Amino acid sequence: MTKSKSKSTAAPEKTAQAVAEQLNRPLVSPEERYRMIAEAAYYRAEKRGFAGGDTAEDWREAEAEIDRILQQTNEETITPNNHEIQQQVQTALESEPAAIADKVRAITLQALSSGELDYETLKQVISTVVASAHQGVEGTQYGAQALKEAMRGLDEALASATEATQLAIQEAIGRSDEFSRHALKKTADDLAALEALFIETVADGAKNTAGLIQDTLRDLAEHARASGTSVGLRVEPTLTQLNLALTDTIQEQVETGAEVLRKESALLASLAAGMLKGIADRLQPLSENQAANSPSAKGLDR
Repeated sequence: MTKSKSKSTAAPEKTAQAVAEQLNRPLVSPEERYRMIAEAAYYRAEKRGFAGGDTAEDWREAEAEIDRILQQTNEETITPNNHEIQQQVQTALESEPAAIADKVRAITLQALSSGELDYETLKQVISTVVASAHQGVEGTQYGAQALKEAMRGLDEALASATEATQLAIQEAIGRSDEFSRHALKKTADDLAALEALFIETVADGAKNTAGLIQDTLRDLAEHARASGTSVGLRVEPTLTQLNLALTDTIQEQVETGAEVLRKESALLASLAAGMLKGIADRLQPLSENQAANSPSAKGLDR
């Protein structure tokens, strides 16, 4: 944390808020976040004339302040809230059935790539999409067919999230000095639970409705358990590959306290969200023929 300028030529005093505002956007890469913390910590030391104090404490306080600012900005302006997701999904369900899966997939990908792609985010978005879908099709023209298409779109989005998490872990393995095996293994375990989370959320959705919609959700969950899903097909080879890589390249770190793991997990979640945004940007809507032959269509349609 060194700078070449002296106190007499130092820039005017800056706060962490000012440093964060330099980027003029709430979402930042891990590298940008690191630079912001470094600058904020530097200005803390500069404020007291670089006399006394504790540089480690400067860093901890700057990190906490920058993270608080970024989290607040993300929540206020970027990350879609449940109400927004609900409105978007229910609007998508008013479309022709052939277009619903692609629209729900796009909505889900947007929601997942707007913040940190971690297990809690996945759980929240999955639950919101499922609840919004079964509420949105009640009394509509296409009913069960529209609901099946919505669940197919959600499944395909989760398969993309799996791919993004895989890429993030692979990048982390290449930066092994920044991550412990424990943190990577935890992320891999969360990935392994993703298909079960999807299926159980669909099954739970059936408990909150009745009639044809309830029967449709229950059938989708049972058929997914028996035949598999798109996300499940993506998870299995991904975990095999990642477990081999973890065994070969990552050493256990002695220091794996809660704070270390929290930081590692947050960085992994940020990496995965960035990867997912790239995947989402390059995905094109499936053609009718592709949709009919996709793994999720085979797994979720009867």
